[in-house]
Amino acid sequence: MSSVLKTRALTALAGIPVLLLFAYLGQYWYGLFILALSLLGVREYFALVKKGGWKPFELAGYLFIPLALLAVYQSNLLLIKTLWMLFFASLSLLPVFSQGKVKYWESAVTLWGIIYTGGLAGFLLAIRLLPDGFFLTIFLFFVIWAADVFAYLVGRKIGKRPLAPGISPRKTVEGAMAGLAGSTLLGSALMFFSPLPYLSWQGGALLGLFSGLLGILGDLSQSALKRSVGAKNSGNLLPGHGGILDRFDSLLFTAPFFYIYLHYLI
Repeated sequence: MSSVLKTRALTALAGIPVLLLFAYLGQYWYGLFILALSLLGVREYFALVKKGGWKPFELAGYLFIPLALLAVYQSNLLLIKTLWMLFFASLSLLPVFSQGKVKYWESAVTLWGIIYTGGLAGFLLAIRLLPDGFFLTIFLFFVIWAADVFAYLVGRKIGKRPLAPGISPRKTVEGAMAGLAGSTLLGSALMFFSPLPYLSWQGGALLGLFSGLLGILGDLSQSALKRSVGAKNSGNLLPGHGGILDRFDSLLFTAPFFYIYLHYLI
């Protein structure tokens, strides 16, 4: 086993139990975990865009994300809509009231980063608040991890055809197919041994495939961001993995679609 793979494995062994513990505790404990994840993620995002020469309005992210997640935690849909509307209006008008000191594109880059981190992470919190939320959260984590592990191992071993050479040269078609197979099989197994009344093992397989595919797209999206600013990783907080966005990009991208899919089942 290479030193890189050992480091990745050790980080995962240390981090996964902590993540599962907060997911199990739920309530405000999990909410605080998601808040920390979001704030660390938006910090990495701001660092990336500054590396690319942009100037985000960072204070807006640190102020708004806690409010947005609190609204999700309270399951207050009207408050959620109101906050996002006011936040969009505030950033849109910031260049006006700053008399040109803040450029409009700087507000747009800031808004995008907050949607990417705090907005998408809000869906991770919303999933945990659903009936059977702990199991559904674990399901999402596990199928995304299965897709990632299978893609990494198979792609590293037999991968030949690049999946997106202009964005992420190391990702291969063979790895992506293995990742989808892994997420599909695990999704089916999880629902077979822990069935929910509204989701059969066949439904689990479909949801696993759907989540695995979205996870791959989320990973490629994050790779495109890093490539656009000439960065290899979003950060260095997690040895062997990079930063928070490197590790959680697939989960963040998948969570909204996963939640909406479940919304029509439950």
